[in-house]
Amino acid sequence: MAKRKIIDIQVQKRRKNRRSIFLDDGSVFGISEDVFFSIPVQIGDTLTDQQLDDILVADYQQKIMDVALNLLSYRMRSKAELMRRLKRKSFNEDGIYAVMEKLETKGYVDDQKFAGVFAREKVRRKLIGPMALRSEFSVHGLDSDILEHTLKKTYDEFPEYTLMDQLLAKRRVPMNKPLDLKEKNNAVNTLRNKGFSWDRIQEILVKRGNI
Repeated sequence: MAKRKIIDIQVQKRRKNRRSIFLDDGSVFGISEDVFFSIPVQIGDTLTDQQLDDILVADYQQKIMDVALNLLSYRMRSKAELMRRLKRKSFNEDGIYAVMEKLETKGYVDDQKFAGVFAREKVRRKLIGPMALRSEFSVHGLDSDILEHTLKKTYDEFPEYTLMDQLLAKRRVPMNKPLDLKEKNNAVNTLRNKGFSWDRIQEILVKRGNI
């Protein structure tokens, strides 16, 4: 098995967080400081092809990790969304999967936690019903168990009747007053467009005395 000797190690001039490793066969490669300190090498060490491959794979995964952490610094993301963003950067799937596993282990990616935060924010800001919330979640590739648990928990906290009542109040639909056909259609369309089911809409209109 071929071995190559490290003859010099230098901090890169333009990227101070990376090191250039010079080998006795004339080749040079760069690694991040994170990798340099996690896989310590020094001048005079010899590297087998396997050791060199391991170092380069670790550096490649660190690049993916840096991009992932930068994306997560802006907001929480689901696993599926983060993987899509990383694939757009042209990283290979093996590297992405390895990084995702590390992120999940560290708790940086947690679909259950993401779903709860995402749902609360959408419902609180938009006053949307379950059908609309399901649609909002459609791009995030959540497990069905996580999705159903999140929907139940969210609408336990934000009851559908309360949300519909707030929407109708915003549209100035009066309480305890039967609506004519046009008024009723407007109220129904408002609630359907927000993702509430026909059965729930009928119930709130009866409850408010509008039909």
